Amino acid sequence: MPKVVSEYKDLAKKRIIDAACKIFYRKGYNSSTMNDVAKEVGVSKGSLYSYFKSKEELLQTTNQLSTDSFNEYFYSENSLEPLEEIYNDMLKSIGSLHLNFQITALSYQNNKIQRVNRDSYKKKLDTLKFFVENQQKKGNIRDDVPAGNIAQLLIGVYTDIAMQLIIGIDKTQVHESWKNSLSTILEENHKDQQKTLNKYF
Repeated sequence: MPKVVSEYKDLAKKRIIDAACKIFYRKGYNSSTMNDVAKEVGVSKGSLYSYFKSKEELLQTTNQLSTDSFNEYFYSENSLEPLEEIYNDMLKSIGSLHLNFQITALSYQNNKIQRVNRDSYKKKLDTLKFFVENQQKKGNIRDDVPAGNIAQLLIGVYTDIAMQLIIGIDKTQVHESWKNSLSTILEENHKDQQKTLNKYF
């Protein structure tokens, strides 16, 4: 019986998180209320508060799940395939990318959100550094640049590609930009026609 209850609670929390993402995207985080989320889920506001104590806690949870999802691409991988997989995921979730930009912008106004975003950024950067170090050891990417520097460049390119998708630049052009940027960052001689990345893109 406890297992069933636990599974039900997990499912309920997922429904709330999905609803919150829709509301935050549709109305903006500042204009959204817990009542809006409750209506979207179809429960009372009191029921919602039994799962999340505040809108900030709900945002923190959605942000954490997004960070976890990002990190899962890069742990325990023996190839560069996650770089293409994460691009494909970006194509499927442009609404989520837009929401992430909105929430990042709120860091200037809200110290709690700033801490959440700072923690998320650090975790993503640490994950990418770990990934790059592994790929350098395997000889898949250049090792003449520190892994931390490459990780920061990858986050910069990821952010730029997300922005291009949000503002509606042609997806074929965006994909070419993604591949060329990765080649420039990851390959010591990116003009070489026999690129390591060609195996994955």
